[in-house]
Amino acid sequence: MNSEQRLDYLYKEYVRLSQQAEEYIKSAFEDFKLMGVIGATIALWKPIVDVIVLANPKIEYSGLLFLGFLSLLLIIAIIGFWNLIKQSFIIFFADNLQGYEEEIRKELNEVENSRVFSLNLEKETKLLHSYRVTFAAFLSVFAIATTILPFLILLSSKIIYSTIYLLLSLTIFGIYFKVLKKSTRKYFNG
Repeated sequence: MNSEQRLDYLYKEYVRLSQQAEEYIKSAFEDFKLMGVIGATIALWKPIVDVIVLANPKIEYSGLLFLGFLSLLLIIAIIGFWNLIKQSFIIFFADNLQGYEEEIRKELNEVENSRVFSLNLEKETKLLHSYRVTFAAFLSVFAIATTILPFLILLSSKIIYSTIYLLLSLTIFGIYFKVLKKSTRKYFNG
């Protein structure tokens, strides 16, 4: 394979991997929209239960409230962990793209510090810092909202349900943050 064919092959594969990564990124942002909708549903769950119990007084109010909040929490957790899997693929593609970029730069005889084909996440400290701060703030607010609001509502209903919900919520978010930290530690050491 001559140099021009090799460059063409490398570039086509680079474009394919870039498009795949972009699809995962779009899909990951769609998941966050879905988590937002479910998070908003948490705020509406108590009024919904109030109407259900008003229509059928035989239903135990606190149990229905607890099961609803617990179901929403588990759906959020499933979506969140599925999103982490997608983020792992995005990181995988970014790592692979860096290898192709190196080879393309060699074929183009670009100097080492050239910005041509230069997706180097280790060097993109400003972008990564901004991402980390913003993403951490979003997840923290989301975790607090989906933990504290249901906890307080359940606290007014049954202390045992509020305690169980709080412990499960803290456990789920703790595991989520631990997995997130481990999966991105290569890029967020600082």
